[in-house]
Amino acid sequence: MTMHMHPRASHTASIPVKNMRVTFWGVRGTCPVFPAPHEVEEYTRQTACSTILRAAEDCVRKAAKAGGKLSVEEILEGPIDAATVAAYQRKLGLPELPVYGGETTCVEVETAEGNVIILDGGTGVRHCALRIVKNWASRHDRRVSIFFSHEHLDHRSGLPFSRFCFVNPNPYTLNIYGSNQFLFALDKRLGVFSRSIEQATYFDDPLDFSMMSAVFHGIELRDASNLNGVNTKRIAPWEIADIRNPVRIGKTLVTAFPVYHGNCRCLAYKIEHGGAKFVFCTDHELRHGTDPNDLRQKLSMEAEENLRVQCMDADVAYFDGQYYLSEYKGEKGIGSSPPIPRLDWGHSCIEDVFARIEQCRIKRTYIGHHDPDREWAEQVKQDVELAEYSSKHSCHVELAKGDSLVNL
Repeated sequence: MTMHMHPRASHTASIPVKNMRVTFWGVRGTCPVFPAPHEVEEYTRQTACSTILRAAEDCVRKAAKAGGKLSVEEILEGPIDAATVAAYQRKLGLPELPVYGGETTCVEVETAEGNVIILDGGTGVRHCALRIVKNWASRHDRRVSIFFSHEHLDHRSGLPFSRFCFVNPNPYTLNIYGSNQFLFALDKRLGVFSRSIEQATYFDDPLDFSMMSAVFHGIELRDASNLNGVNTKRIAPWEIADIRNPVRIGKTLVTAFPVYHGNCRCLAYKIEHGGAKFVFCTDHELRHGTDPNDLRQKLSMEAEENLRVQCMDADVAYFDGQYYLSEYKGEKGIGSSPPIPRLDWGHSCIEDVFARIEQCRIKRTYIGHHDPDREWAEQVKQDVELAEYSSKHSCHVELAKGDSLVNL
């Protein structure tokens, strides 16, 4: 089986950015995972089969060209040793088997102006930060903007272990955008805004602000229409910005808007630069309840309607599609897990993503927040189904893959 693969972030970082370059550093939902032994074995088996097939085809070509039988040395084009075999394998190449990754949510957007915008700080942000620090070694202006969707641990647990939090001299300035609940949670756990230790400071991690060199600047995104004349400095140790106004970073506009994640306030983001549009929306549930008068159902539907407005004619979109509808309803389990109803768990169904794509005319869609119980072989099957859907609907849909990128 051969599948289309997007380039790895480490392979194309030197290519100039036309408008925006989006890198998926973490696309796993709920918790980071490592492949089970049988998944590694299956991946290895498919790689071995592909290598044997390519080698056999190469032998046939060379034998036909030589007009007869060839020795092993002639096939390998060198003596039978490890170096020759390694060179022969590199010449044959590797199969294009997908790697979905095990890190939780983090997406990086680089703009043509050289600015970096990070969306969420799950465990994937560690790899993102490593590359930024490496690439910015000689850069004087070390300012990174990080927009968070919400406060749940799988979307913020990587931040205190990121390299750019500990660089000296010339430390990084991290502009942290998010809801009041998110900034409150981050400050309680790390003290990065108030510069104080709380009882809950070490609940998640053994770190606090005093161990970090980075300068943390918090910006709460909220409806500020009722704050006229109020001294916001007395409300919280961070700045307050009106969510109705896009955040401008150079020539890039970042528009925040609420989506539905149950009782947790969650934000999605539309990023526009040079006429290109990217929408990042994770942990949004289009609720499939039975009572249309349920307040939660109404809030979910309102959020979905607004999301579709923001997504209209988007070039690229990243959506949470953790379940199929049958799994969401508890009719079918995921992997080895038993069937469990997932109403109000705060995540969407792949079928909902399809409806959104069709109405909004989205060109390229990446489905993420992969369920930790979803095994590799099943994800490969999903990607085949998504490719079939794409061919029938004049769009491109696939599962998001860690450490891969797309240019806009």
